[in-house]
Parts: sequence; structure tokens; C-alpha cells
Amino acid sequence: MDLKWLRAFLRLAACLALVGVLAEPGSVRIVQAQQGTASGGPAPNAAKKESADPTQAITTLRVESHLVTTPVTVFDSAGQFVYDVDQNEFKIYDNGALQQIKLFGTEIHPVALVIVVETNDTTAPLLDEVRPLGSMFSDLLMGPQGQVALITYSDHVNVVQDFTRNGDRLDAALRKLSGRGSGMHLDDALVRALGMLDQIPLQKEHLEDRRVVVVFSDGYDIGSEMSKSEIVKRAMNSDVTIYGLGFNPAKNLWSRPEKDPRPDLVAMSVGGAPGPPNTVTTPSTQQILTDTPIPIVPILLATGETVKSVVFKSSLEYFAGYSGGVYYKKWGKSTVQEALNRIATEIHGQYELAYVPDNLNQTGFHRIVVQVRRPGAKVRARAGYYYQATPQ
Repeated sequence: MDLKWLRAFLRLAACLALVGVLAEPGSVRIVQAQQGTASGGPAPNAAKKESADPTQAITTLRVESHLVTTPVTVFDSAGQFVYDVDQNEFKIYDNGALQQIKLFGTEIHPVALVIVVETNDTTAPLLDEVRPLGSMFSDLLMGPQGQVALITYSDHVNVVQDFTRNGDRLDAALRKLSGRGSGMHLDDALVRALGMLDQIPLQKEHLEDRRVVVVFSDGYDIGSEMSKSEIVKRAMNSDVTIYGLGFNPAKNLWSRPEKDPRPDLVAMSVGGAPGPPNTVTTPSTQQILTDTPIPIVPILLATGETVKSVVFKSSLEYFAGYSGGVYYKKWGKSTVQEALNRIATEIHGQYELAYVPDNLNQTGFHRIVVQVRRPGAKVRARAGYYYQATPQ
């Protein structure tokens, strides 16, 4: 082999690797992919050790690229999940620009899960329906090699169980839940959950583990320091999906505030058909997250209906809608278990799409829109990501 040619090739590869510093991990994911495998799936020699022969090293050279990934849920007009969609039936847009799908997968990934439970005096009567759910989380939702943590909140936010792969520990922690205090620090609890998920290292050999937060709450907040819009941005940038199970006020077990004490959620006119894919910004600085407004996007409810104009009365509906999750309002022993079953089925039956944006010259919010060429099919995915180029 010509040594001069080999050196030139390696310099080119090094330049390509510099792409990995243009965005921060957490919004635009940096995923290692073997050269020649951009169109999907692991490289043919991915499981083989790299050869000491320099001619073989070229074929297994790894470079870093900006892959934006999103889990995608597809369901039909009856609300049933659809599992047989091929890659060529998907279209994905970034800020209105059609993108080439680089990676496509349907395999089950381990789940990194944080359970958040509101445990104050008023929600105490409903905790009896949460305490026995440990086995459902362990057996259905976590999946192979998954891990779970438990957070409670009232006057303070408490990490009751740090991440564990031991289902018995989760079961024991849930059974000890008790209601105490009058606090409603939902937003602070979500910030803590997102922070814990951010500490989990990425899996370099595949796209990454699923990152999920499941919240048991009435959806109200009093006294938290973090704003709702900042939580939504952070969840989108970290590719965390939030699911909410709403403590049902119809039980009349407590009186709710007349209105959300922190009304930073506004009426959102969402228009009928999805507009051109928006922008989601990758947080490069806290100022970007704080100053950049969240755009109006269509939101799919648990019923499969598209929200066209709504004031979000529950923060959970807001958080779930933008992160690609869903909010279940009904409360009862059977409905809670049904909702968890559906959440687990959804997470383990999602498609994972990844693409390299061709418009990273646009900073700010990048809206993700996924379409499926199949009559009657509906799609739910995260709203987008925030991107800010790193100064050079």
C-alpha cells in the first residue's frame, strides 16, 4: 500500500471526526458508526477485532458523526400499535427539510427509568394503587439490563432509590411510600430526574438506551425553582420521554388549586396539519435554554387525537406532549395497570430513527416531524431538539 495515500486518508478521517465537536451531546447525539455503515445496521465486521494489518485497519476505521435520534411510535386509527413498518415507509423532516435516514432499528433497548411520585397529604389515599406496581415496572418496562430509580416529592424532593437493576429493591421502596406534607414541587422533581438520567453513560456500540420518566402526579406545581419551559427543553435535548399518570381529582380526595399557581403554560394554537418541521435547540448554554421560546407544535393525546388549540391545564400533558410521551388522565387500579402496560408495550415496540442533519447552520429549535406512508397511520415522536454550534 502507498504510505503517502494512507496518511492522506487518515488526515481526512481526522477532519471528519472533528464534526463531533460541533454539537453538545444531549441534544444532537454523537454516535460512533463504522465507516461504510451509514445506511443502517451494524457494520459487517463490527463484532470482529481490528486487525493489526494497516490495510485492514482502514476498513474498520471509526469516525464520529452527528446523529439525531428519536424513538417513534406508530399506531392505527383504532389506537393499536403498528409493528410492521419498513424503513422506506418513513419520512423524517428537520425544520421542514427532508432528511436521509441513516440508521433504523426496531430492537429492544435497555430502559433507564426514573419513577416520580407525588407523596403529600392530599395524594396519600391514592398511593395504595402505586405501592404494588414494582413487579410491573421490573417485568414489563425496564427490559433486559434496564435500571430504575425512584423519586418522591412533597415539600422536598427525595431520591428514595438510586438506579438499580434489582427489581426487589424497587418493590421494597415503592411499598414504603407514604404521604406527608403539603408541598407540590413537581418541576423540581423532574429536574432531579433529568439530572440523574444525564449521568448515565451512553452506549457507544448502538444508538443508546431508552431514557424514560414516569410520573404519578396531579400535574400541579407550587414553589419550584425551574420553569416548565426549561424542563421541556432539557427533556428534548436529552432525548428523555416523559409519561404521566394523573392522580384523578374526580375522586374528590382533595381540593385542587383553582388554577395552576405558576401559569407559564399558554394557550397553544396548533393548526390542523403538521407544519414544516420546527427547530429544537441543543442546549449549549443555560442562556439559550432560558431565552429561547418553545414553538407551537401539534400534540397527540392518549386518545390519538391531534391537539389543535388547547390550554394545558396539567403540566404533565405539556411535558409528555413535547417529549414524545403521553399523559393518561384516568385513575383507578385497573386503569393505572392498563396505562403501564400500554407504556411498556409502546417503549419496547418503538422504531428508532437517526439522521445526520444537513442544516446545522440553523441554530435554535429544530422541529422533528416524522411521517409514515400508510393510510390511517399516526405517529408520535419528540418535538425536536435545540442546537447551538460551539464557538471555534
